[in-house]
Amino acid sequence: MQTARVLTVSAFYPRDADTVFAEAIDIPAMIRATEGLATYKGLPDGVFEDGKSYQTYVTVWGWMHNPHYQIHVERLDPAARLMQSREQGRAIQQWDHTLSVTPTDGGAIWSDRIIVDSGLLTGYMVRVGRYLYKYRHRMRDAAQITATITRP
Repeated sequence: MQTARVLTVSAFYPRDADTVFAEAIDIPAMIRATEGLATYKGLPDGVFEDGKSYQTYVTVWGWMHNPHYQIHVERLDPAARLMQSREQGRAIQQWDHTLSVTPTDGGAIWSDRIIVDSGLLTGYMVRVGRYLYKYRHRMRDAAQITATITRP
């Protein structure tokens, strides 16, 4: 049984694409963008690095605990403004995330494409992800945000 879903979130920022990408890979900026919704314990200061793995204790809404959440950065290409990670944890069997930033007239489009598989919990977890990513973009002052959930 295929349970995976694809979450795609795109946001327009009226800022330079290189600046937006630098913000996207900055770990403390990600943590600040989720204040009031989620916490991440154990992540370092600085930026995500190509080929590096991270472990964090994620809590969403104060009650959804994921104590051994793994983030592995498979590819980080600043010239292409692209980061790909494979993530997993308690209820998350697959969270394959591709983040890209593309220059456009008057700013940049930040796109997140995530393949989510949580078995029978996939429908719920992909909606949690949609809420989380839209929240992050609102907190980062995105001018426009769209989100879709589809089957692969």
